[in-house]
Amino acid sequence: MVSTSKHPNITLFTCSEIIKFSGNTGNYNVIIHKKARYVNESKCTGCGLCTTKCPIKVPNEFDRGMGERSAIYIPFPQAVPKVALIDKSVCIDCKSCEKICPAEAIDLDQTSEYIDLKVGAVIIATGWDEYPIMKNNEYKYGIYLDVITQIELERMLSPVGPTGGHVCRISDGKIPKTVAMIQCVGSRSLNGNPYCSGVCCNVALKNAQLLKHEYPDMEIVIFYIDMRTWDKGNEEYYRKAREAGIMMIRGKVGDVRQDPNLKKIKVTASSTLTNDFITMDTDLVVLSTGMVPSKKTTQIVETLGIAKDINGFLTEVHGCLKPQETNNLGIYICGCAAGPKNIPYSVSTALAAASKASTLLCKDTITQELIIAEVNENLCMGCHRCEKLCNYNAIKVNRENIAIVDDLKCKGCGVCVSSCPARAIDLKYYRDKQISEEIRGICSTELEYKEEYIESIDLIWKKIEALAPYQT
Repeated sequence: MVSTSKHPNITLFTCSEIIKFSGNTGNYNVIIHKKARYVNESKCTGCGLCTTKCPIKVPNEFDRGMGERSAIYIPFPQAVPKVALIDKSVCIDCKSCEKICPAEAIDLDQTSEYIDLKVGAVIIATGWDEYPIMKNNEYKYGIYLDVITQIELERMLSPVGPTGGHVCRISDGKIPKTVAMIQCVGSRSLNGNPYCSGVCCNVALKNAQLLKHEYPDMEIVIFYIDMRTWDKGNEEYYRKAREAGIMMIRGKVGDVRQDPNLKKIKVTASSTLTNDFITMDTDLVVLSTGMVPSKKTTQIVETLGIAKDINGFLTEVHGCLKPQETNNLGIYICGCAAGPKNIPYSVSTALAAASKASTLLCKDTITQELIIAEVNENLCMGCHRCEKLCNYNAIKVNRENIAIVDDLKCKGCGVCVSSCPARAIDLKYYRDKQISEEIRGICSTELEYKEEYIESIDLIWKKIEALAPYQT
């Protein structure tokens, strides 16, 4: 991240978002809305003195609400650039930060700006969000204070986290003696996400071992459906967790209830290996929530006009052969924008996307297949059917109700040709007239050439043309 900010050929826009996108491959026009942070980036040194003098305290989003931040704050300790920003929704304009800042970097009159850029290629890496468990209060999350998520546990275990690296119960601040981890929360379920998020098992194993290292006497139980440690070295990691005394129970947790007298949480589950019901009292319950597409992923779909799958992740052209390419040449995807991934997998897809973009931009010209659709304007009646069915957004109906084909976007798939009720669209080099003449040519080469052959072929072709408007 630091190398990125210091690279001479990389311009970093923070607190920004793309609001408009247009153009063609190699010549995209991007309009960026850079929001005001009310701090001069060139002057701010990231000392954090302004954050200590602000009288306003609100829950810290980075610490999942377990810690506090000021109205002026640095988003997280490793933020790049390490520059403060002011949350105007809670700021009371006391100007304490302006008075204390030694670099005179506070600019309360700063306004948003719009930046117009010309780019040749786009790489989308919008990341992921945590499964919205608060929507259905699954496993009493949001009701019982001592039911937390793995991300919240991560923040507790962090030396710069809200608890200084020490784990405690939210309700009373005591160190938990028994911890239960529940896997696949929001994943592999018809009531949540049908897919596996891929990283939850390894995250649970990692955090469980960290807890064991700090609290050797702590009892840790992991309830799982299937322990999927598929990546390199992770099976050995799973075995070390077992050897460390971490208990694994294969079964689904059915109920979580809090005992008001004992101040403990009672977890009830069914073990699929022993076919028994298990009930245990725990001090802390940790939920391994799944991955969902980030909010910015949905926004980028609408802005860039690319496709998404049924789960909301961005769709590649082909999952095996073209996993980084989209239906728009010059726009590539990587990381969790296309689906749940761990860090090594995200890095490899990012390198692949960068390679694709550099391969495109290193050439002066773009090689385009000439077998593309063309429209007969005299026959087109502007029904918009081809526009709706095109998977590449390569055909649009203009104000004159005439379909126009974008030669760079068209892939020559022929969907528009077969769907046109007026037969106004043809594929270049595969026009209906050409195919008809080929049939005539094949028949004319017969040794015993007869005129009725041509008549029969003409009759067949007329029947095909008569059925064409009814083809799906």
